[in-house]
Amino acid sequence: MLLRSRDLGEDAAQIFVKSNRQWRISSLAESEANAFRRGKALMNLWICAHAGYLINVAGQGETRKKSIQSLGEELARAEELELEALVVHCGSRGDLGSQEARKRAVAGFIEALERSGTIRIPLALENSAGQGSALAQDIGEWGELVAGLPHARGAACLDTAHAFAAGHDLTRAEGRDQLIREVKEKIGWDRVKVLHVNDSKSACGSHVDRHEHLGRGKIGAASLRSFLRNPALRGIPRIGELPPGEKEDRDNLKFLRSCG
Repeated sequence: MLLRSRDLGEDAAQIFVKSNRQWRISSLAESEANAFRRGKALMNLWICAHAGYLINVAGQGETRKKSIQSLGEELARAEELELEALVVHCGSRGDLGSQEARKRAVAGFIEALERSGTIRIPLALENSAGQGSALAQDIGEWGELVAGLPHARGAACLDTAHAFAAGHDLTRAEGRDQLIREVKEKIGWDRVKVLHVNDSKSACGSHVDRHEHLGRGKIGAASLRSFLRNPALRGIPRIGELPPGEKEDRDNLKFLRSCG
């Protein structure tokens, strides 16, 4: 990842610290960890990690137990590698009521932080598209989850495609301004540690999470640029989670750089 970031001229990146679709975390040789930390420092590269996709601390039974354990392990690995944050999905409520699911999620996040033995790495909760019974499609609910974590460790990650699919119409100035205002009021932009900048294959309000290359989706180039140029977002690292392709990667980076 460090070599590729250097080749592409990146100054921010996101990694997985384990397989994103397995519970098990493999061992990490100290020599590899040292080499990673040295390379990251030499490149002055901002790096976060994304937690595994199986994690659902709002779940029940064995799923919740494994989720808390896995998240704790990933927090420990992220801190060991001196990363800036660990991004995690807020989970799904299943057949639980929203209030009960939020309580379970917050308790699970706190337990994972305690189990991890970490003291620094922020846990950045990500907003959702609202697909199925996913938590955090509503900015108020997302903010309540972030506020439930210890202030020094609780953070947020805003995904543009998720916000759009959840019903925030970023193609309209009113929709962009409303999202900026709601995040400020219910979370605080100072707690948003990273932006996932993705265009959307899905329509606004569809609750379908499908990412598209920047400027090629339903949000569009002009709307994404206008949103990203808002002063409230200045200085927040920007990560694209987009379909693979060498040319497309370079085009997406060029787009991000054009947004100021």
